[in-house]
Amino acid sequence: MSTTTVLNAYSKGYPSITNRIKASVYTQSNPTAIVASIIDVTAGHPARTWSFPGLPRQNYGFSLDEINAGGFVVNNLALFAVVPGPVDGLLTRNDEQIKCGLTPGFVPGATSFVFDGTEFPAASGFFKPNYIGWEIVPSELTGRGILVRDLLDYTWDKVTGTFQLTQAGDIFPASMFYNIHFNPVQNPIGGSYPTVKDFLINFIDSSTTLDDTYFGSKLICEPATEYIEVTLPDITTIPSGRPMMVEVGGSSLSCVKIIPYGSNTINFLSGNIYALPSESFWIYRYLSSDLTVDEWRISESSGNFRVVGNSLSSDQVQSGIVNAQLLNGLQGDILLHARIYNEFVLNLPVSQVVDYDSWATGTGGINKLFFSLANSANPSFLGKFRFPDRRNFFERNNSSGKAGDYFTDKIKQATYNVLFNTRYNYGSGMPFGLTDGVGGATATIPLIIGDAGALETQPKNYLTNKYILL
Repeated sequence: MSTTTVLNAYSKGYPSITNRIKASVYTQSNPTAIVASIIDVTAGHPARTWSFPGLPRQNYGFSLDEINAGGFVVNNLALFAVVPGPVDGLLTRNDEQIKCGLTPGFVPGATSFVFDGTEFPAASGFFKPNYIGWEIVPSELTGRGILVRDLLDYTWDKVTGTFQLTQAGDIFPASMFYNIHFNPVQNPIGGSYPTVKDFLINFIDSSTTLDDTYFGSKLICEPATEYIEVTLPDITTIPSGRPMMVEVGGSSLSCVKIIPYGSNTINFLSGNIYALPSESFWIYRYLSSDLTVDEWRISESSGNFRVVGNSLSSDQVQSGIVNAQLLNGLQGDILLHARIYNEFVLNLPVSQVVDYDSWATGTGGINKLFFSLANSANPSFLGKFRFPDRRNFFERNNSSGKAGDYFTDKIKQATYNVLFNTRYNYGSGMPFGLTDGVGGATATIPLIIGDAGALETQPKNYLTNKYILL
């Protein structure tokens, strides 16, 4: 049963209108946001009923408008407020029998009992009856019969679910059966299925600690700085299965780290969540039926969570790439780039990272082909690391080395037929590297093969931009 209502509005015919007619419903608290709408394209626009079932139960405004081909209002035909009336019907509940010493929490010898549905004993998987919100009439099935409320036998607080015996020396006897009768109560809610699913939106731009009110709603994070931390509430304060939708916004690169409370755990990849702009996910509590598992889980994730550190090629330049970094040797920051540094760089084999201060060294500066650690001895570079600089290098699939290994230019050894001009003067000593057969000397000259001015050996190639996913 859900807090919904049905709005039906009747309108007369409008045979002279050739444009479309649109019926719109909006909340009185936000008249610019249309909750639901119907557009009538029937020629002649006869009289009809506009029906909107499953609306959340609250005050609405209704507007009937003539709209043009572009959807703009050209004439208002009706405008009024709608207030849901009282709900008819009663809520009822069948009688229940409980036994002192058997029903969870119903302890023999006690003088009071709280019917609040809590677990008893803790972590046992057994729960007390929950009578909160109901007026009850208790009876002792093998004793006094119907008990008299207030001052004589007992008092009852339906808000807290507290049942208290009031006679001096009166206790709950062991093995006593009680019948609990529930008085009918006015039905406070409607009974249609909701077709509109609005949710509360919360906004943060700095580090904060959340509470239970954030769950069942959406959280938009737009960091005012490069890095913020969002601490989750104690997982035990959140109903199992109630999600929080998280979306990270912002026009520039930033990082949002989600941190569990205390010893709570997140069952997702490595157990950490770093989110960047344009990424989103749902987080919810999962409590197994046998109470052996209680953890945060992630669903509906959209972003680089599973592929951080993977590389890609693109014709796009850096300014048009989302959450990826050109492999141009950028100096990274362990907060701004927290996800790739903690989830990827620190998990690379030791041989595939170099110290910050040796990153630009090696023959020809080949250490630049690797990531560096954030371990510079220079205080000016505290918290900084290096991305690889792999510009102007070809790549080759690895079979026996490690990613980032460098190999210099090579030409495969082969036999080449070289055509010489055979016209030469015997005995002249001309340096053709040949013997004239008449006592002439043998000489060697350099033989240049290749493009003039070329500084490296290249196959046919084209240029692209190489990135790594953040």
